[in-house]
Amino acid sequence: MPCYLFTWHAYGTWMPDRPQGYVRRGEGILPCNVVEAQRYRARQKEQPAAFDEATQKLLIEEATITAQFRRFRLHGVATELTHAHLLVSWHDERSFAQVRRGLRESLTRRLNADANRRRWIVRGGSRRRVLDRKHFDHLMNSYLPKHSGWKWREDRGLYL
Repeated sequence: MPCYLFTWHAYGTWMPDRPQGYVRRGEGILPCNVVEAQRYRARQKEQPAAFDEATQKLLIEEATITAQFRRFRLHGVATELTHAHLLVSWHDERSFAQVRRGLRESLTRRLNADANRRRWIVRGGSRRRVLDRKHFDHLMNSYLPKHSGWKWREDRGLYL
């Protein structure tokens, strides 16, 4: 059974000038780069998005609905102003890309309908395969709960 932690960043956040560095698709984590951040901002089509409290709750609500509709199991969600993590698993032969794409489409559609129409989520997003129970337990009991935004667990529901 595939199990993944999907992460999506709000559009225009996590720029290359973050002191902690930034992520470039296919290259991993790179060091802080002020010049590259200026290039990124020059190419932006809109102002950065933010997942405020209302948006975080919408993301979580839609994720729970989408899990039922698209037949995957949502184990947990953690949100921040700049990103959201969703821990999911499924029992069929779909690839992580198919599940991730459908989930992202549903989240974006809901935000556009109930918040306002804009670029909410960066394309793609990241994914990390959960390979064993120890990793899963770490994500559920340590990593996801440490986030400062709204959270959701299948055994607990919505909490802050």
